[in-house]
Amino acid sequence: YQGIRHLSVFLNNIDMNKEFSEPEIADMKGQAHFLRAYCYWMLIRSFGPVPILPDEGIDYTKEYDEIAYPRNSYDECVDYISNELVKAAMLLEEARGPQDIVRPTRGAALATRAKALLYAASPLNNPRPTDTERFTDLVDDEGRYLMAQEYNEEKWAKAAAAARDVVELGRKG
Repeated sequence: YQGIRHLSVFLNNIDMNKEFSEPEIADMKGQAHFLRAYCYWMLIRSFGPVPILPDEGIDYTKEYDEIAYPRNSYDECVDYISNELVKAAMLLEEARGPQDIVRPTRGAALATRAKALLYAASPLNNPRPTDTERFTDLVDDEGRYLMAQEYNEEKWAKAAAAARDVVELGRKG
């Protein structure tokens, strides 16, 4: 969450910078959206559904009860990650030179999005009607299920469409 906070502060303040050109700022924003989505992706892979913090950030000097956020559902987390990666893909460069090989590209953003949506469509997160009693004890304070309890064919369609976006980039390697 520290990385997510730093990225949110960056995204909220980079437009005030006068030293970078507009294309440089756009690329840096794309990288920040990619990294914020990737941080959330790593969190949900490790811990399941997590709280999604507001994009404008939170005032960490307040009392715990004022800044405590409930967990979002797994599907809400994946939707947030997917939306962040779409923003990143629109801003990122299509290819990088040898000096910038570790920086994300449009293809990296779209591929990460496709993988997140594929995980969301998988049987673990999209139970078949024959599956019973899956994650029924994973609920928030209001009794809302944090993991899908019903099968949704649309998740597979979203995952397939995201994978097609990657293929249509036409990049080789």
